Amino acid sequence: MSVTDHFSDTYAEAREKFLASAEWAKGEIESYPHPLKGPDGGDLAMDIAWFGPRDARGLLIISSGTHGVEGYCGSGIQVGLLRNNIVDELPENVALLMVHAHNPHGFAWQRRVTEDNVDLNRNFRDYDDIPKNEAYAGVHEMLIPADWDGPAREAADKAIAAYKEEYGAPTFQSAVGQGQHDFADGLFFGGNKPTWSRVTMDLMARKYCIQAANVAMLDLHTGLGPRGYGEMLFVEKGIPAEWHRAQAWYGADEVRNPALGTSVSTPVTGTIDGAYRPAIGDANYTGCAIEYGTLPQPEVMDALRGDHWLYAHGEMDSDQGRQIKKDIRAAFFGEDEKWQQDVYDRGLWAAQKALAGLAGS
Repeated sequence: MSVTDHFSDTYAEAREKFLASAEWAKGEIESYPHPLKGPDGGDLAMDIAWFGPRDARGLLIISSGTHGVEGYCGSGIQVGLLRNNIVDELPENVALLMVHAHNPHGFAWQRRVTEDNVDLNRNFRDYDDIPKNEAYAGVHEMLIPADWDGPAREAADKAIAAYKEEYGAPTFQSAVGQGQHDFADGLFFGGNKPTWSRVTMDLMARKYCIQAANVAMLDLHTGLGPRGYGEMLFVEKGIPAEWHRAQAWYGADEVRNPALGTSVSTPVTGTIDGAYRPAIGDANYTGCAIEYGTLPQPEVMDALRGDHWLYAHGEMDSDQGRQIKKDIRAAFFGEDEKWQQDVYDRGLWAAQKALAGLAGS
């Protein structure tokens, strides 16, 4: 079977492949239905599959679709791992939890955000103490202009170029990417309340993760870095034991840390660790994202801007709308076999490293 067979053209196809592969691998499957439908009128759900003893002390979580459209990559890796018998590699007293489509609505509609325009990886926080991102307020109007192919877009692009010239491209990326809670139609909006995905993840994590003493998490992402390369991205700052454990498991030269400025990612808060950490209590936790590169960063940012503009001002059923949707898909998923082989190989490598680390814990 070619690696391309693991990947899918639609959310419905990806879900079907995942459920079939999980059943074939003799997983314990549960689905959490989403209240809305996909663009084809089909059902949406966060699906999970458990493999191994339910009282296992070690647990590896491999998850996809936190950022919706990025699920095309993550789902293909999950399907490939199951079809290629990753379950047979589970060490004694270690279980595997596959979570398919943290954000099924964004996955199905080819959006990075949830049904309420929320970046799920900025949504896990205390909403009595929402942080301010003053820098984002200064760039919001540049990001989503009044038109996408006219003078407003041209003026916005010039303003962004001037901003980068004055403050530097990294400052611009930080202002935009760290997340914000004041512009509901904006980019990287963390929301003002828990999303459906957050509530569902909280329930799921408390049910499946509470018994483990050692937990590893690999969350599959795309859109940053060199094409096809998967950066091991340490997702928690300020906990030295976890940082050192991640380095020991995956290699000191392999794991990058946004808090140290060594990663392609901007430091962010409100990540999905907010679901898994409370569920596991005092258990040892080692969480990483794998961030796969797709297109150059300016093209990815333009695709994100276009998608947000489309939902704020445009018409989905138009030539322009269809082109924007093609652009957002290309920004977060590689259609070619080499890219898919590269991301799968890296995912397999990381899963095997995590299992070895858990076996020795």
